Amino acid sequence: MRKILIIFLMVLLFTIIYAQEDEKAISEKFIYLLVSGRYEEARDFFDPSVKSMISVEKLEELWKSLEKQVGDFRSILGYRTEGSGVYRIVFVTCEFNLMDVDIRLVFANKKIVGMFFQPAPPRKSYTPPSYVDVNSFVEKDIKIGKEFSLPGKLVIPKGKGPFPVVILVHGSGPNDMDETIGPNKPFRDIAWGLGTLGIATLRYDKRTKIYPEKFSEYKDGFTVWEEVIEDVLFVIEFLKTQEEIDSNKIFILGHSLGGMLAPRIATYTKDVTGLIIMAGPTRSLEDLILAQTEYLFGIDGTIDEKEKAQLEIIKGEIQKIKDPDVSKKYPLSFMILGAPVKYWADLKSYDPVLTLSSLEIPALILQGERDYQVTLKDFEGWSKLSPFERITLKTYPKLNHLFMEGEEKSIPQEYYVESHIPEYVIKDIANWIKSF
Repeated sequence: MRKILIIFLMVLLFTIIYAQEDEKAISEKFIYLLVSGRYEEARDFFDPSVKSMISVEKLEELWKSLEKQVGDFRSILGYRTEGSGVYRIVFVTCEFNLMDVDIRLVFANKKIVGMFFQPAPPRKSYTPPSYVDVNSFVEKDIKIGKEFSLPGKLVIPKGKGPFPVVILVHGSGPNDMDETIGPNKPFRDIAWGLGTLGIATLRYDKRTKIYPEKFSEYKDGFTVWEEVIEDVLFVIEFLKTQEEIDSNKIFILGHSLGGMLAPRIATYTKDVTGLIIMAGPTRSLEDLILAQTEYLFGIDGTIDEKEKAQLEIIKGEIQKIKDPDVSKKYPLSFMILGAPVKYWADLKSYDPVLTLSSLEIPALILQGERDYQVTLKDFEGWSKLSPFERITLKTYPKLNHLFMEGEEKSIPQEYYVESHIPEYVIKDIANWIKSF
């Protein structure tokens, strides 16, 4: 699942929030109130319609959880703004000890109605891994989708086509097309690595990144259909019109949440040749959130009283999700752990392992053994399919959730050290695709 810091999971799609005068000035004031621990004053900036949804304690928990993962706040580095209909979005780039974070504040009618945390664009430009030959492929800018047009890139190998193609499907959170986290761009590594080896790829910015405000307009909430699935189906239809692409060899590569949903996506179309599942959960997302939080709180060897209290809050939210009558007790749009009741209720009816077992297409399932977000416990779920000859399973001892190498226990900070997906992973994917 992507991502990566528990704080980003807890604002999974959006934790709604805030108020204003000049958007930039109010954004700065709001952040400095959080930095100085004046949470009650910060809460007073919230739009009345959403203020009741977040307590002073919850706001403090949200900010402290962020600081626990990215270090102490240092300074505001800059601002950028975007307009989208009645909404105005201010990105405040903040420097923390361990990384830069974009705090994205969504304004409507001079009130803040949404707040998101995401990694800021790296100050240093991307350096391709040594196994990439940038002269062996071309990369085209494209747009996919209908109502929600999304920017993307189509990598086409040079030479005689048509070529097999891989669609890259993101993990949780508002990911860009490269699944950028700090200086790392795992989806670009994959796209350019496969392009070097004669395999086309298509990657695109996730809908929740480009149109975050639209998700608050779903009166009855939303599901993974709107977040993920519909756009993948648009991509498939687009690829079928491209003469350089072999429409009989369309593969889906899903990472984290995208990996979990890959079998479900394949039930909507007969045009998918095979699935590549990278760190795909087989447990429920709410169970993953709890497990990740416990892991992160315990990294220093102790869980203090405040952390125990935060865990109890999370457990209480998870109890709501697991309640079989949750859809009757709360409105479908009611937010729990950053997603609406409708989202959680929809996922309850989905079993990725059972769904994959019912399909007739092959799957390559890959797992990093150092991954603390989606662990070997999830891989054990996929391993139940090992009797099927069409299912290939493989683990990598040194790899974390981003499929990048490290030693000993994985920690969030390593995601912000420049690295690349190893060549052996790229070759494993390429060789499997070329076997069809």
